[in-house]
Amino acid sequence: MADSKISALTALTETPADDDVFAVVDTSATATKKITFATLNAAVSATVAADDIGIGNAAVSIATSAGNITIDAQAGDTDIIFKGTDNTSDITALTLDMSEAGAATFNDKITAVGTSVFTNLDISGDVDIDGTLEADAITIGSTAIGSIYSAIAGSSSIVTTGALNSGSITSGFGAIDNGSSAITTTGTVNYGSLSDGSITITAFVDEDNMASNSATLVPTQQSIKAYVDSVKIYELTKTANYTAVAGDNILADTSGGAFTITLPGSPTAGNTIHILDAAASFDNNNLTVARNGKKIQGATNDLTITTENTGIGLVFYNDTYGWRILVDAYDVDPTEL
Repeated sequence: MADSKISALTALTETPADDDVFAVVDTSATATKKITFATLNAAVSATVAADDIGIGNAAVSIATSAGNITIDAQAGDTDIIFKGTDNTSDITALTLDMSEAGAATFNDKITAVGTSVFTNLDISGDVDIDGTLEADAITIGSTAIGSIYSAIAGSSSIVTTGALNSGSITSGFGAIDNGSSAITTTGTVNYGSLSDGSITITAFVDEDNMASNSATLVPTQQSIKAYVDSVKIYELTKTANYTAVAGDNILADTSGGAFTITLPGSPTAGNTIHILDAAASFDNNNLTVARNGKKIQGATNDLTITTENTGIGLVFYNDTYGWRILVDAYDVDPTEL
């Protein structure tokens, strides 16, 4: 090839071939020599130190078509640090700590897609898991979770001496044994039955007359009050004609003159009326008990009480036998009343 000016040569527009030749001025020998592209490339690649690489102004890719890419911090305990700029703030995104066998410290969260396997994961913040967490063993405060909750969710029971204060317990769960700790809720407890081992409660009832007479039902406060109020003591003092109401307990005072107590007109079986001689005056001023269309002792006559200090009770049975008489205060023959 004849000598030509460099400016007159054809420009190379593609990557040189390994056997392409470059002219080199050897200043030590004051001579012009040649070097192939392959030799020049090998020399440049072998001699450029990483700390001599400057700052570029475009995207950078590190790629290889074969083999590994190795980043090696060879000095003792020197870290590998990944830095960047978050908006306008310089941050350290990731530090690989070589004094801790390459322990990774991320500046923020780790987002993993697919399956991630960690031999040791130390998290100082929160963990947000949208999928399933599968672990062979979990500890809380260095205590194995199995010693706190002896059964895993889905088993027939959970045994704990701590608090179960969130979530839900569904049907088929089985027994709950929380030791001496309390179970507290601000909601409604639905149950089949409650038992302390000797007494079983199956329901709460609003039943004013306690007709169920059950050993497993618990009445409401309103029911208890209504029932107690219905069991009247001798609270009615009467000195003149009066129509009784079922359940009345009457203190009848005839010291001012005889009068009549009329029984209820539409009694039902079990209705009661009690009458006491309040002033020991029934002998002088008789008390009449008017039957009001129903029988007394099976008879169609009113009852006149003429014995002082007498107390009687009347219990309605049915229309055939009517009001049946109990003698409360003294052993008095009803035929003498």
